Amino acid sequence: REDLLARLDEAIASAEKAIEVNPDSSGAHAVYAFALNWKASYTADDREKQSLLQDSEQQAVRAIQLDNTNVLAQAFYAEVLVDQQKWTQAQQVIEQALAADPSLMDVHRVNAYVLESLGEYALAIESYDKAIAISPNLTFLYLRAGAGYRRLAFESPNDEVQRQLFEKSLEYFAQTARINSQLGVKDPAPYISIAKTYSQMGEFFIAIRNIQKAIEFEPANPVLY
Repeated sequence: REDLLARLDEAIASAEKAIEVNPDSSGAHAVYAFALNWKASYTADDREKQSLLQDSEQQAVRAIQLDNTNVLAQAFYAEVLVDQQKWTQAQQVIEQALAADPSLMDVHRVNAYVLESLGEYALAIESYDKAIAISPNLTFLYLRAGAGYRRLAFESPNDEVQRQLFEKSLEYFAQTARINSQLGVKDPAPYISIAKTYSQMGEFFIAIRNIQKAIEFEPANPVLY
């Protein structure tokens, strides 16, 4: 978490430098909004979180003011609106972005995020799949889609349908692990997700094996134990 926050601070500093060089760059303000919002997502202090979200919203609005055809700025704005619990407005903004340019990964990613916030998990998975088709090596997209299938499984009253949904969830997590292996990335996240899924299926031994794999990557993480 500390490493992630440090990287986000670096991203924020880079965006600030870009705005300093070109204050009228819509793209720079959009990326600044994106970085601020993601830092807010990982910030524990509520006051700091709200401050970051407010700053992020201002930057997104400024980006759109500078260029109202900046579809990425619209997508990042919608993402901020979800985090501010302004779900109806977020849906309106992301639908405009989708209509303007459905070729962008972030537009589908944020649309999925908006749909998740509205409880539309099946539709969210469809949007994650579209984002994955555009950027197939972004593993967090597979994790989000897999989590969507797991949520649908957990809510299903039919045992056979539930098992099929859990297995679909596992396919996405396994694909994440495969991509990480190919790229040489040692990330415990997919194994944690696999373990949680098997636990919900009542298959605890295989769940334990996957958590043990996660511990190999982060042996100093007490939460895994």
